[in-house]
Amino acid sequence: MTIAQSIDELRARHLPAIMQLLAAGPQEITPKNSSLLEECAYQLNTGGKRLRALLPLVIAQALGNDPAKLVPFGAACEMLHNATLVHDDVQDGDDERRGAPTVWKRYGLPAAINCGDAMFYYALSLLYTLDITAEQKVALSSFFMQETLKVINGQELEFALQKAENPTLAQYSVMVEGKTSGLFALPIVGAAKICGAAPAIQEALANAAKYLGILFQIQDDFLDIYGQKGRAFVGSDIAEGKRSFLALYALSATKDHGRLRAILDTPRNETSKEMIAEAIAIFDSVDTAGAALQEINTLKNKAMDAVSATLFPGAAELISAIADMLLVAIKDEPRLITG
Repeated sequence: MTIAQSIDELRARHLPAIMQLLAAGPQEITPKNSSLLEECAYQLNTGGKRLRALLPLVIAQALGNDPAKLVPFGAACEMLHNATLVHDDVQDGDDERRGAPTVWKRYGLPAAINCGDAMFYYALSLLYTLDITAEQKVALSSFFMQETLKVINGQELEFALQKAENPTLAQYSVMVEGKTSGLFALPIVGAAKICGAAPAIQEALANAAKYLGILFQIQDDFLDIYGQKGRAFVGSDIAEGKRSFLALYALSATKDHGRLRAILDTPRNETSKEMIAEAIAIFDSVDTAGAALQEINTLKNKAMDAVSATLFPGAAELISAIADMLLVAIKDEPRLITG
């Protein structure tokens, strides 16, 4: 059985139990008839690939542990991920996610803020259903909160990047290491901690997760222009003024950087479809798509190299399979290396 087939088997066997926990967990600790339950369920039911839910099980199996024991941790990571999405949609002003109205668009801004807040605590509560010692739960909770704060700080850095005079791709990477990589380090390294992996293995996995997070974010940036992201329209990141990988690469490579910056700095409600099309034309003129795919390939190799020297049997092959799972949305791009 290939690693990819093993991951598919884990999904089929354990995802129903994770989804059941995601539904039942909030019911057990929320005041009766609270609107938070409906709002949380709505967000979770919008779908998604459940990557953060599955990664702990993948790592557990690779380390020779029973994946079923990490089902609550997978549920906690998935709940946390969705909490950040609720707040992201509020901050970005997105009307749609995964082809459906966002929580704030359906229930209003105050409800969405409260829902996202509640989901952070639902995630923590799910940790305490793990069958581990009290000491392990305390240590895991501390790690969980630290990684969550890295994600929140990454979100802060994203908005700071939009205001920076001359933002760089290096600053982008630092921002993404918090905002996106944190949500991969948490399920990957957290699972290793639960399984009692050696510190050297945990550190190697943390380094791999850093690169996996960045390549996943670059893919997300790519899809906003050149794929299907489930948002209201192509180029939403341009309308928001985001300093995505594509935007920053184009700013550094084009002679039209002044015009591109002006478009990015235009308020969202004043950014026209014609302005978005103009920005995309600038992207195309310097082949930002090719640059993004090349960087994704480089990051995948770095993620594999991060674990190649560990005592973890088949680690590089596992990280390669995880990267391919994360990159499934662009797997048919001819310049992308998969497999």
